[in-house]
Amino acid sequence: MRTPRAAVGRPRFLGYLLARGLSFVGDNVWWIAVGWSAAQLGDPRLTGIVLAAAGVPRVLLMLLGGVLADLRGARRIMLAADLAAGGVALTGAFLTTGGARPTAALLIALGVVFGTIDAFYLPAANSYLAVLLPHHQLPRGAAIRQLVRSIAEAGGRGLGGVLVALGGFALAAYVNSATFLLCFAILVFVRPKYPIQRAEERPRMRRALGDGLHYVAGHPLLRGLAVVTLVLNAVSVPMETVGLALKAENLQWGAAGYGVAAGFLGGGLIAGGLVGTLLRPPSRSGLALALWLVAALPGFAGLVFATDLWLVCASVAWWSLCLGPSNAILSGLLLTATRPDVLGRVQSVVTVLSTAMTPLGTAAFGLLVGFTNLVAVGAGCLVCLAVTAVWMLFTPAISRAELLPDRDHAPAGGKPALSP
Repeated sequence: MRTPRAAVGRPRFLGYLLARGLSFVGDNVWWIAVGWSAAQLGDPRLTGIVLAAAGVPRVLLMLLGGVLADLRGARRIMLAADLAAGGVALTGAFLTTGGARPTAALLIALGVVFGTIDAFYLPAANSYLAVLLPHHQLPRGAAIRQLVRSIAEAGGRGLGGVLVALGGFALAAYVNSATFLLCFAILVFVRPKYPIQRAEERPRMRRALGDGLHYVAGHPLLRGLAVVTLVLNAVSVPMETVGLALKAENLQWGAAGYGVAAGFLGGGLIAGGLVGTLLRPPSRSGLALALWLVAALPGFAGLVFATDLWLVCASVAWWSLCLGPSNAILSGLLLTATRPDVLGRVQSVVTVLSTAMTPLGTAAFGLLVGFTNLVAVGAGCLVCLAVTAVWMLFTPAISRAELLPDRDHAPAGGKPALSP
């Protein structure tokens, strides 16, 4: 009897991972370059506008991007987006070659264009995994993708800092362009292995969007996972970023101390991604997701209340270590619990929640710290996470969820959703 090929041995999946890894590297190189250039403008208001520019079109257009991924095909959207992103980054590099600093207007324009491209690219890229692997291998594939993301993001930030130091914004933009054009070249050869069969009659855009939102709202598990995504991005990310920076400043750790703590946070994410990849996907995945969050709470508490640098480092490492398997399980559940013909729309809803709520949560976090203090706001975040974990444990749709449930994948048209 022939043994099924593991996910890591499938050329299409490996090509997809390489393309996604390069994309994550390029995104973080670009973010470091834009952040550094924005900080040099000399006006904090302009800096904030520049950094927020990409978020607006993501929020406004992401749901439309999910609809197009479902109706037109994820691969087609990814190819067009990679080509467009490579061209935009190359334009930015040309305009700043020779040592010219990018202006605020240029940075804002580039941010808006990149945000628009991301709005269509992200739902397609996140859902494309489902046509590259058989259904039973999607949880493992999602875990491996999460590990690749953690490694690529850490490497991209480091590379971005080096490139900005060596050649300024222009060099970072050239490298970013190269990563997207390489992604395009790779994806040309990464064709679907398990294409989705869709309804014969293609719905209009507005109806398709409404169908997707109705599907998420009417699906108890997906609705619950959307809430979890919302809480994690609106509550924990601000404490990890702004909160950690403020703690380093308040306790006078200096830039070196902050860098060490941030390094432990990133290292924990990579280690957690590796744990999520190596562990066998749990059958009661929803319960495991809730338990990983419970296990992570002491690490978050240490981040909030500890004052010793090394205790904070250990705390953030434990917190992010537990997040690795959690993210892998969450990604696997979203892939396997969703009907394939609406996968792009579901991914767009989840991405909007994370994309929109992270900056809003960060802004609210900063305002609340200004009115009270960091420990009080951090304690409130801890309470929100603890309540969410308890709610997950006592919500049957989540606590009884399985990664590979027996379910009907048939789309609205009545045909099987996956081809043989």
